[in-house]
Amino acid sequence: MRRAFLATALASSLLLTGCGVPMVLGAGAAAGYVGLQTRPSGQVAADTDTKVRVKAALASKNYRFLGDIGTDVFYNDVLVTGVVPTRAEGEQVIALIQGTTGVRKVYNELFVGDAYTTAQRAKDAWIAAQIKPRLIGTKGVFPLNYMISVVNNHVYALGSVSGADERNNVLHLLRTTPGVAQVHDYLVIVSPTPEGKPNIVNQGAQEDGGLTRRAPNPLPDTLR
Repeated sequence: MRRAFLATALASSLLLTGCGVPMVLGAGAAAGYVGLQTRPSGQVAADTDTKVRVKAALASKNYRFLGDIGTDVFYNDVLVTGVVPTRAEGEQVIALIQGTTGVRKVYNELFVGDAYTTAQRAKDAWIAAQIKPRLIGTKGVFPLNYMISVVNNHVYALGSVSGADERNNVLHLLRTTPGVAQVHDYLVIVSPTPEGKPNIVNQGAQEDGGLTRRAPNPLPDTLR
């Protein structure tokens, strides 16, 4: 019964943000089922406020490519995905987000390229549409704790898991979804402390070697 309720809640929480895709699954998408997450309600509220401030800061600059940028916030860390026309503009976006009140760390996953084409958006949406039911139907996986974004066939997972087994299950599911070129892991393992506060005991590592912020990625020639 709980899984049936979770599936209903997840289905109602699906948001298409930023690049049309990134697609965001749960993790604060609606207040009605915050209690199903491992993230404390106060942190969900704080992350939501931070995301609102980030979006307002970006909107104030009237970037012509604003619709091609997605942002997700987890424990005050911001994951930035999408496509920007030039490296300089990408660096401006990252600097602006870093300077926004409430932001602790910025993970830069921007592609640099001429455009985020309609054909590529459609392909990313197709990948995203496959991920959703696979997450819902997998035992030991709790989709409301993850935010999943898809850009240029790359999948980004931000959120919390209870242990290595859950993390491995989520990453395997994402990697084996048809059309996925690469999975970027921003999942953290969280354990409760005696005071009832979450303790992040393990940080996921991207497939390319770490969680350090870097300049926007060059867009692969095949995606130009």
